[in-house]
Amino acid sequence: MFRSETPNPRTTLIRAKKATAEWHIRYKFTQTIQSSTSTFSAINRKTTYWIAWRKPQGGFIKINFNESKSSQGAVGGFIIRSWEGKFIQTSVFNLGVSSILIAKATAMRNEIKAAVQAGFTNIHIEGDNKILIQAVQGHI
Repeated sequence: MFRSETPNPRTTLIRAKKATAEWHIRYKFTQTIQSSTSTFSAINRKTTYWIAWRKPQGGFIKINFNESKSSQGAVGGFIIRSWEGKFIQTSVFNLGVSSILIAKATAMRNEIKAAVQAGFTNIHIEGDNKILIQAVQGHI
């Protein structure tokens, strides 16, 4: 929940797009300032890693899932895109009081269920919780 508003997938995506655009503007501005100021020593330099969504191989859909947790509860969600990067489906849901791991696992379960119900069988799943990923892979 954000500002006591009921989660709305479209609003969430618009906010994410605006936040990304703002980040890009601030990043470019910061880079311009850094390049015009004195040179930093090699010890103080940080390596920049660009992280971007990558298309799955042809014929596959890709599902990304995540969650947000606060003292008031947890919210999970996912987005499904085609191998061409085209939007297919999204969902956001209130999880009440739950742990981060339960919220992520619920988001992943809901996304897989939605993809299978829509008739997809070639599915690439992407998430950021190592424990959950290792559990699904049978490593733990």
